[in-house]
Amino acid sequence: MSNTKGVYSDEEVAEHAYRVRTLGYSVIEGFLQENECLTLRSHLQKAIDSYERHSLSERSIKDKYHMHDLLCKDVIFLKTLEDVRLQHLIAPLLDQFWIMYAYTSSSLPPRGDNYGSRIHVDSPRFIPNYITNVGIIWALDDFTLDNGATYIMPGSHSVEKVPSDDFFKANSIRLTCKRGALVIFNARLWHAAGVNSTNEFRHALTLNACRPYMKQRMDWVRFIPEQLTNQLNDQARRIVGFDTRIPSNLEEFFQPIDKLFYKPGQE
Repeated sequence: MSNTKGVYSDEEVAEHAYRVRTLGYSVIEGFLQENECLTLRSHLQKAIDSYERHSLSERSIKDKYHMHDLLCKDVIFLKTLEDVRLQHLIAPLLDQFWIMYAYTSSSLPPRGDNYGSRIHVDSPRFIPNYITNVGIIWALDDFTLDNGATYIMPGSHSVEKVPSDDFFKANSIRLTCKRGALVIFNARLWHAAGVNSTNEFRHALTLNACRPYMKQRMDWVRFIPEQLTNQLNDQARRIVGFDTRIPSNLEEFFQPIDKLFYKPGQE
């Protein structure tokens, strides 16, 4: 499935959704153009180069290559949420009002790995035949065997317990793709980042999408500077969480429908 900027056909969307529901993942080649990848990559590298450890938290060290505040640093990352094609691809899986649980970087440093290199899933909830969370990867570099292409176990989103190392190794494949690809997967798919054996970074951006009634990892509406979110279109603001906020007082609660913090019909 390949697309550079056009609208997907109903048949293409149906095939994509089928792959996610059965195999647990779908790859859309050519989602980003070369110049878009290079621009995003340079901004991401700049953010990593200026990374500062948060207090004495051990997790803050581990998450250097999974930056949680990337959307607070540069509007260029927020602008990835304005792409209408995301709505075409995610809505059939979560519903049309889906929102963002988390948005991070996912970079493998030269001759190294990151916290994602363990066997894991991106959602703790296991509900048979019901998707609560979907993972999205924007590949800003080629994903190759040498630079740590992710190990995935097709169909494993239907398995509740973590597979043993031996079973995972015997039944997993490597998720290789070209720079510019978009990968969408059920967040219950068991996977693990590889090890980058090259002398160059392997960069990607990731988003965890969830149902609109679920809590987000961060209070993104308050966390992201207003001067950045004010530059976004309606779709991106919805994904950030502007249509699913909780009133903090009765004045906010008793508002006309068009001004409600939590828009109706999102259950």
